[in-house]
Amino acid sequence: MFQERVVLPEGIEYELLFRSKSDYRLACLKDGRALVVYTPADKYDFKSVEKLRYDFERDAEDALHQG
Repeated sequence: MFQERVVLPEGIEYELLFRSKSDYRLACLKDGRALVVYTPADKYDFKSVEKLRYDFERDAEDALHQG
């Protein structure tokens, strides 16, 4: 299992929880509002942990720059 929570001063939080390819949650929040959330229910095409994290970080950065 891997779990990480990062809180940045700008009100941005990253929450990462990975137990298996069928049990994970990655979330990017700003001021408590979810901007990007990845879970198995989202039908993400899981290839590897590295690709999952890369795709999530890219989508989170895009969401933060948009709003």
